[in-house]
Amino acid sequence: MKWLLLALALVANEAAAQPQFPARQRQDRRAALPTTPAEPMPEVYVAAGNLTMVAFNGLLDRDSLVLDRTRFKWVDVGDRILALEPFTDLGPGERLIMQVGFKDRALPAKAVLAVVSKMDVMDGKVEVDRRANTPEALLAALNQKEAELEEFKARYAGNGPASLVFSKWLTENMKPIIFTLPPVPASGGGLVVAEAIGYEGTFSTLMVIRLRNLAAQPSWTPGQCRISGPGDALAKVLSVQMKPERLEAGEEGVLVVETKVPPWTAGKSFSVELVDASGQRRLLLTLVAK
Repeated sequence: MKWLLLALALVANEAAAQPQFPARQRQDRRAALPTTPAEPMPEVYVAAGNLTMVAFNGLLDRDSLVLDRTRFKWVDVGDRILALEPFTDLGPGERLIMQVGFKDRALPAKAVLAVVSKMDVMDGKVEVDRRANTPEALLAALNQKEAELEEFKARYAGNGPASLVFSKWLTENMKPIIFTLPPVPASGGGLVVAEAIGYEGTFSTLMVIRLRNLAAQPSWTPGQCRISGPGDALAKVLSVQMKPERLEAGEEGVLVVETKVPPWTAGKSFSVELVDASGQRRLLLTLVAK
């Protein structure tokens, strides 16, 4: 009898030690993506120990998700459904911004939502309505493109090195950021990286990578570039250019990647993935800014 009572006490203590999540009402609801900048950003209410499904009425680009995955026990992107389960509740007033793109060319091109926690309610399923190509969405997209065009005009005014000064891209205190280079991985696609440096400009950031195509390798032409910063946040790549435009076997060139904001943080690693125009050769680098 004593052993039985002891066992029951141990089970009770173990149950009491388990994390207790606040009781919340589970709800299913509908939300809509904004069509104008004045409309508020939709919110998704998540809770620790619970799975939230976000369903879209458009096909998703699975590789376009931008979210701090370190905060979540489960993140999965399907063709139309996004599943989320956080490790812990988000703090009061805390908002994690999540964005995911759509595969088609309709507008809006991506969904931007705020992930939050509430004390009294959580979302089981949220059906997000994408009111594609409405007049409001088209007008908002036009205004955004016009603003981007003006920015590009300012940054690329003139030609040659003087344009960096005229466009105000250069700053007085600009110094190159030096990146540490790891050993070239076996899956480097026959490429060797000799140097990688970065420049933080007024309107954008440049990453300069010196590449060499190894002997007996086929010619290499840059295709896509994907940069993931700390927390797997994707950087917006504005352009990828290389001189010469194609690397022959044994040839060396300089690749310049322009991003909207710096993808690096001093002392923290970030990754750069380069894929050639054929999609067959891939180089993955993990760099650290000194």
